[in-house]
Amino acid sequence: MTVLEKALSKMQKLPTAQQQQVLHFIDFLAFELGDRQVNQESENLNEVQQKTAFWKGLQKFRLTIQNEGVGFTNEDFADLRDRSVGREIIL
Repeated sequence: MTVLEKALSKMQKLPTAQQQQVLHFIDFLAFELGDRQVNQESENLNEVQQKTAFWKGLQKFRLTIQNEGVGFTNEDFADLRDRSVGREIIL
């Protein structure tokens, strides 16, 4: 016997007023579950939108760079890195 069959069998033995209470409780559980699902779907959608927004921004930047004719070579980045061993620590 499934859970649904057991619940239906027990519910049929209850007076009408208690059957109505069971129905209200089921409605409450369905509403609560639906609300959680909506919130989870909303969070997932926000995450996807953020990733999509970043990608669109990156593509727009790349297109702007390409349209402006901006180019980078290794010489542009040659002396950006500090090659020293470390900084002097004064205690």
